[in-house]
Amino acid sequence: MTALHSIGDSAELAALYAAGAMPAEQAAAFEAHLATGCSACESELRSYDGVVEQLSLAVAPVPPDAEVRAAVLERIQGPRAAGHSAHADAQVWKQWSADPTEGMFIRRANEGEWTETGVAGVRVRRLFADPAKDQITMLVRMDPGAAYPAHRHAGPEECLVLEGDLQIGDIAVLSAGDYQRAGQGSRHVVQSTQSGCLLLIVSSLSDELEPLAG
Repeated sequence: MTALHSIGDSAELAALYAAGAMPAEQAAAFEAHLATGCSACESELRSYDGVVEQLSLAVAPVPPDAEVRAAVLERIQGPRAAGHSAHADAQVWKQWSADPTEGMFIRRANEGEWTETGVAGVRVRRLFADPAKDQITMLVRMDPGAAYPAHRHAGPEECLVLEGDLQIGDIAVLSAGDYQRAGQGSRHVVQSTQSGCLLLIVSSLSDELEPLAG
């Protein structure tokens, strides 16, 4: 014989709860009722221990519909793909092909274009790309107020300030003629500029940006 409560029959309630078939509001009410110490409902609920698990094992798995599976994967991978895309746009030099390494290489001042990155107010101009050595040499121009995200170095990075100011977090403020070098594995905090700057950068092609603030 099962107990009757104001919220319903204890056996029926326990069965629905154990199977996860209760609406959220009813489940919350049943949990609150259990919290009062109702021994009848607790006993009914314990009788279903292991039953639901055994039922799930007795049913052969059914492959999801292809469209449903694709939709679920898109929702899962969407934010991750967007993050990778944002980083790829910010580090456009990773997409540059190799420049010739034999003999002498010259790039004239009127050659090459400034390329926008995925970071507002930051543009780059290619000087030399050497994927075989995992190295890039480029000019970086930052507009007043621009900031480049924190990142970790896969190899040494050298930076010479040609014009303007460059603030390295709370560590230092560099001006024209100042030089900084960051070793392999080191971390650069956010770097910004108040009046704008022009930088000469020699760095690894494999540096990794930290997650962009959202």
